Amino acid sequence: MARLDAFGFSDAERTRQALHELTRGLTRSSRLMQQMLPLLLGWLSESPDPDLGLLGLRILTTGDQRATEIAFAFRESPEAARRLCLLLGTGRLFADTFEHQPDLIPSLGQADGLAPRPPGALAAGSVNALAWREHTEDRQLGLQRYKRREELRVAAADVLDLAAVGGGDDQVVVTAAQLTALAEACVSAALDALAPPLPFSVIAMGRFGGAELSYASDLDLLLVYDGSAPADFAAAERLGENLVRFLAGATPPTRVYPVDLALRPQGKDGPLARSLDGYAAYYGRWAQTWERQALVRARPVAGDAEVARRFMEIVEPHVWRRGLPEDDAREIRRMKARIERERLPAGDDPQFHLKLGRGSLSDVEFCAQLLQMRHGVRAPGTMTALAALEAAGALLPDDHAALAEAYRFCERTRNRLFLVRGAPGDALPSRPEQMTRLARSLGTDPHDLRERYRRATRRCRAVVERLFYGKV
Repeated sequence: MARLDAFGFSDAERTRQALHELTRGLTRSSRLMQQMLPLLLGWLSESPDPDLGLLGLRILTTGDQRATEIAFAFRESPEAARRLCLLLGTGRLFADTFEHQPDLIPSLGQADGLAPRPPGALAAGSVNALAWREHTEDRQLGLQRYKRREELRVAAADVLDLAAVGGGDDQVVVTAAQLTALAEACVSAALDALAPPLPFSVIAMGRFGGAELSYASDLDLLLVYDGSAPADFAAAERLGENLVRFLAGATPPTRVYPVDLALRPQGKDGPLARSLDGYAAYYGRWAQTWERQALVRARPVAGDAEVARRFMEIVEPHVWRRGLPEDDAREIRRMKARIERERLPAGDDPQFHLKLGRGSLSDVEFCAQLLQMRHGVRAPGTMTALAALEAAGALLPDDHAALAEAYRFCERTRNRLFLVRGAPGDALPSRPEQMTRLARSLGTDPHDLRERYRRATRRCRAVVERLFYGKV
C-alpha cells in the first residue's frame, strides 16, 4: 500500500484490483503486462491523475483481443506505452477516443506520428471520410469520427509538448493553427457534400477567422452567395440550414462542431445566408461599430473562391478606409467595459478568469483590434496582429511582449483545462483536486500557477489601460 501511495494512487484497494485485471491469466499479453508493470506504474505516476490513467488503461484492455493488441503495441514501442499512460492520466477525452479508435495507439511511438499535418492532408482526409458514404447521416458521422481522430492527435502533441518541436512558432500558435486547419477542412468537406446549387462561400469570423481556435471553440460563420432572384435566396437559405445542421448536428452526440451565426447582419433576426449585394447594402448603411470590429478577423474558408473574393472587396473599405474615429474608439471601450461588468458567469472567479479577467484573453484581443483599426494594420489573428503592429511601429517591443505573454499563458492554460476537465472552462478551478490536476498537467503546482497568472495579467493590464483605455 505504501508503494502505491508513493506512486500517487489515492485508492490502494481499487488500484490492486485494476492491476490484477491487467496482469491476470497466462496469455502472452498478460505476461507482457506483468513484465511492464513497474514501468507502467512509474509512467502513470508522472501523469496529473494516476488513478484516472489506470482506469483508462483498464478500459482499453477490456477483452482478450484488445488486450493482446495493446500489449503487442507496448512491446514494439515502450515510448508509445509511456505516452499513452501520460495522456490517459490527463483527461477522460483521451481514453474515450482511444477506446473507439485504438489503431491510433501505435502512432504515439512513431517519430512523426504526432507531427503537425499540412492543411492539404487534412483537407484530403476530410473528403475521404465522406467519399464512400451515401446518406447525409452517415457522412456526418464519418466527418465527426475523422474530426475527433485528428483532434486527438493535436491534443496528444500539445500535452506531450511536441506541437512546436522543430518549428519556429510556439506551441500555442501551432496548436491553434492545427485546430483551425482541421475545422477548415471539415467545413469545406461538409459544404461540398451538400453540392451547393449556386455560388456560395463560407466566411470565418471570430477565433475561427483569426486562425486561433481552441479545443472548446465554436465556429463563427457568415454565409454569402451570388444571386438576386427569390429562388436564389430560397436555395441559399436551404443550403445554409443544411450546412449548419450537418456541422452542429441535431443532438450533441451527432455534432461535428458547434456553429454560431450571431455575427451576421441583424443577428438572430437576419437570414442565415445573404447575397453579395445584400452585404454591400447593409455594411454601407446600417453596420455598427462592433460589426466593423468583428470584420477585422473575417477570412474566407470554404466554397466559391470568386464569391469570397468579392465579399472581401465589400468588407475592405468598410473596415479599413477611415482609420478609427474617436467616437468609434469610445464605443469599443464602452462595449469592453460592459463585457467586464456583465459577462462574467456566476461561479467563475474574476481574480483568475482566463478569458474575461483583467489582463486576460479578451483584454489582449480588444487592444490588438483597436490598434489595428487605428493604424490600418491588417492581420486576422491576435498573435499575428501583435507582431504586425510592432513591425509597423504601432506597438513597442516591451508592450508586445507583455500582451503576447498574457495571451500565450491564458490560452495554453485554458486549452489544458478543457483537456483535464473534459468540458469547457474559462477560470482557474476553485476545487482543489481540479486545480492540482491542471497544475500538474502544466508541469507546476497550484500556487505557482496562480502566481504566473497574476504576473502575466498584471503586466498585460497595465499596457491595456494605457493603449486601449487611454489612461496615463
